[in-house]
Amino acid sequence: MDGPITSGGDKGTLRRTVRRSRAARSPQERQQTEIAVAAAALEVEAVRTASCVAVYASLPDEPGTGELRRRLRALGVRVLLPVVLETTTRPTLDWAVDAGGLAPTGVLKLLEPTGERLGPDAVTQADVLLIPALAVDTTGLRLGRGRGYYDATLARLNPRTPVFAVVHDDELVAEVPAEPHDRRVHGVLTPTRTVFFSSPA
Repeated sequence: MDGPITSGGDKGTLRRTVRRSRAARSPQERQQTEIAVAAAALEVEAVRTASCVAVYASLPDEPGTGELRRRLRALGVRVLLPVVLETTTRPTLDWAVDAGGLAPTGVLKLLEPTGERLGPDAVTQADVLLIPALAVDTTGLRLGRGRGYYDATLARLNPRTPVFAVVHDDELVAEVPAEPHDRRVHGVLTPTRTVFFSSPA
């Protein structure tokens, strides 16, 4: 894409800007991004040495994770994928082992793993998390889709567990509008680089 995404304004404005930018990406760009994300992730020591990694099954407009998931499984890494729980009063993610197969499930019809549900606290088994975002700023503030699932998930973790948001290169921005419930990530992973904001406590 041409040029960085301009931050500023409120979260809704920034979300719309990112979505327009993502919608303009060609299928070829998306495929190249997926391959590059896998290569970049496996250069990160926390990922490369992990026995269990929590990732996500990417939506069509997100940096693709299919190749990364495949390569992690081939290395014998236990890969956990989120499952949206729609019946709870609070935004909650369940987790299941990624065996390769996905099916549209739940009210949102997201592609999710088909295996046994392990419970919301299963994410604490992960040595590192790679989570989706629409944008991340230079302090580690992450812009999600507004439902709060990952903010709730991060609250379950040991602060020492490394968390990286995965975005396109132009989605690392100067500022993401902050709210009290927002949680920072330790780093950001793009197709071309990894930026560390802080070490896990």
